[in-house]
Amino acid sequence: MARPVRYLLWAALALMATPLFPVPISAQGAGKVTVALPSDTPSLDPTIDTSPIGVNIRLNIFDQLTDVGSDGTVQPRLAVSWEASPDALVWTFTLRENAKFHDGKPVTIDDVIWTYNKIMNDQKSPVRTYLSKIKSMERLSDRKLRITLVEPFAPFDRQVSLVSIVPKEVYERLGPTQFNQTPIGSGPYKIVRWVKDDRIEMEAFADYWDGAPPVKNAAYRPVPAEAARVASLLSGEIDVVPMLPPALAERLDGRGGAKAQKVESHKVIYLGYDVTNGILGNLDFRKAVDASIDREAITSKLLRGLGQPIGQMVTPASFGYDKSIPATKYDPEAAKKLIKSSGYNGEKIVIQYPNNNFNSGDEVMQAVAGYMKTVGINAELQPMEYTAFFPAWAGRKLNSMHGFSYGPTTLDSDLPLTSLFETGRSRGYWSDPKADELVRAQRAEPNADKRRALISPIWKLSKENVVYSPLYAETHVWGIRDRVRITPRPDGLVRLKDITLSTN
Repeated sequence: MARPVRYLLWAALALMATPLFPVPISAQGAGKVTVALPSDTPSLDPTIDTSPIGVNIRLNIFDQLTDVGSDGTVQPRLAVSWEASPDALVWTFTLRENAKFHDGKPVTIDDVIWTYNKIMNDQKSPVRTYLSKIKSMERLSDRKLRITLVEPFAPFDRQVSLVSIVPKEVYERLGPTQFNQTPIGSGPYKIVRWVKDDRIEMEAFADYWDGAPPVKNAAYRPVPAEAARVASLLSGEIDVVPMLPPALAERLDGRGGAKAQKVESHKVIYLGYDVTNGILGNLDFRKAVDASIDREAITSKLLRGLGQPIGQMVTPASFGYDKSIPATKYDPEAAKKLIKSSGYNGEKIVIQYPNNNFNSGDEVMQAVAGYMKTVGINAELQPMEYTAFFPAWAGRKLNSMHGFSYGPTTLDSDLPLTSLFETGRSRGYWSDPKADELVRAQRAEPNADKRRALISPIWKLSKENVVYSPLYAETHVWGIRDRVRITPRPDGLVRLKDITLSTN
């Protein structure tokens, strides 16, 4: 095993042997649940925020037209039904009649249209990309909405699951600043208080269209340190931790009134390259980086089996995954030869990454840098807080290499294909006319089998050109107090309405 992983494994074992620092016990009431997240959400305004952390909050406070189940199927939410034209160009949604906002006023077609228009007219909103295919909207009746797209878009029913509906009257009256502090939605929970970087307190919405959630009070707390999340779980201060590091997850076995539950996730941990920047534009150099990394050692030793090496940018949890595409094999000798042919002269290669976004992020990236140094690459790590990293990633301002994770909330390949590959919309740095053609073609194809056949060549193009270096599909371990009943989801999201509490 390569030295970087052996060293980090020793460090993880040492951490396990060290008592976790004490955390004051805060007894939870019978009707309260507290969930720990790695960081706070950047915003509570769903018309301007697309952060993955924020999805946890948005799905509880707000409703969307549709929902994506843990099995990947598209399910009703505000829309009780919908239909698409045969060419997937015209979509008609029927709104449910019993949905209310938290102020008691009904959710209307006008609120949906206003929300969509507000987002589409905001040039700075990253949510705008989710609605970029809309050509026009037509109010057919009090409950029916027709949306015509600029081009066929087969997964549009999944796409609208990413767009939260806000009340027109309230948003206009409060304005964006106040609405961000005291948002009103129609979701199963309503905001009680947001203390930035400390907690978001929520209360069950008694008049929710699907019935009042079983748990009356809930809170999300940002807890950046992995060890602190485990300590808080063992002390009873936290009830659910949706992502535990491998070394610390083992401490839950039969201890402290908590348990660990595993789920194969939708998230791929990967390396990205700014192919417009010097040596990173050289294919042999990127191939060298790709071959220098021992994915099997990282997943089986460092992560203790909580991950599987992967060769594409989606996992089996998402539509469009191709099981025939292998992970890149570890071949340090081939990497050294590629380094020579690339013309690399030892210049520093900076690798930026968020240190609180994926499991054991620091340790994994230290291992990656160690492997690169073994084959002669002068790699330097630059860890960042997620709240600083994400806007830099979204704005294409990471001008060297970066490590990140991607898991489509829609459980569909179109989201990463758009976000990471499509020219003009991608957060990446590589552009290719053939890839663009395939991305557009799969989006327009309503037949699932034909659509898969269009997606697979994009993953193969990516692998041939080393546009990204997928490392592994992450296995999530949820830490859950014994009194809490919840089934972990592949997307890692905690939907509070799915939680029940044991009476024992």
